[in-house]
Amino acid sequence: SIKYHKQMLQAGFMVMDPLNGQIKAWVGGIDFKTFKYDHANINTKRQVGSTIKPMLYCQAVEEIGFTPETPCLNAAQLFPGFGMVPAKGGGSGGYEPMWHALALSHNGVAAWLMKQIGSIRFVEFLNKCNVQNKVPTVPSICLGSCDLSLYEMLWMYTMFPGRGFNTKPQFISRIEDHNGNVIVQVQPEHKEVISEITAYIMAKMMGGCVKFGTGRGMNAYNIKAEMGAKTGTTNDNSDDWFICYTPELMCGTWVGLDDRFFKTPGDGGHVAMPTSSVPCRSRRT
Repeated sequence: SIKYHKQMLQAGFMVMDPLNGQIKAWVGGIDFKTFKYDHANINTKRQVGSTIKPMLYCQAVEEIGFTPETPCLNAAQLFPGFGMVPAKGGGSGGYEPMWHALALSHNGVAAWLMKQIGSIRFVEFLNKCNVQNKVPTVPSICLGSCDLSLYEMLWMYTMFPGRGFNTKPQFISRIEDHNGNVIVQVQPEHKEVISEITAYIMAKMMGGCVKFGTGRGMNAYNIKAEMGAKTGTTNDNSDDWFICYTPELMCGTWVGLDDRFFKTPGDGGHVAMPTSSVPCRSRRT
């Protein structure tokens, strides 16, 4: 019985308006009656995998002046004192434009970008983007080795459709008394973290994930709206992620098992992505 329940595939799901922060949907698990653990909560942390990469690419555009056409080396990098990243090597060993590397989520390019930026500088940028949990200063965070919550990930991603402004997710917009009088009006919490130009560049590059990259399975749902997205998959499919956004909605999905010994049946582009297609289909224009 214990083994059976440990092998149940769990999920966390969240939908919000990226411009005002209002949360539209919050699903903490697959069945509250049996599993009362909230997987969307800010304190529920899992390895984020490649969903961290847009932050790295964003910093390269914002602070170093890279463009979508900047050639990047797709090869494992040696970090003194830490070894090779990725640890198992890999990569074509050639150069490719940034837009192509992000859409196909090439680990070698992420490691090369980390070499240009540095782990300390990258952690400082993540903190600037309102990451609440502590991120270790190690090179492997460029591949998503750090543990963060679904709530935090969507909070960070709001700056892409938000034209550079980071918006905190809000549970309450206002509180009224029994006569309908507004007692409390909750204002959106905005913070400018990148330029509008950088946000536009990132939104266009992340559109490649859906058009021809690791999230191209979204095309099967015939969604007409412009969309940016990123998939994420951790070691041996322990965690699957898919975060996507249109100009009006942002949604994120995490799928995995509470015991990381057990694995999911696929990667983020196949296991987590179908859930995120539901709210996007409801906003086609």
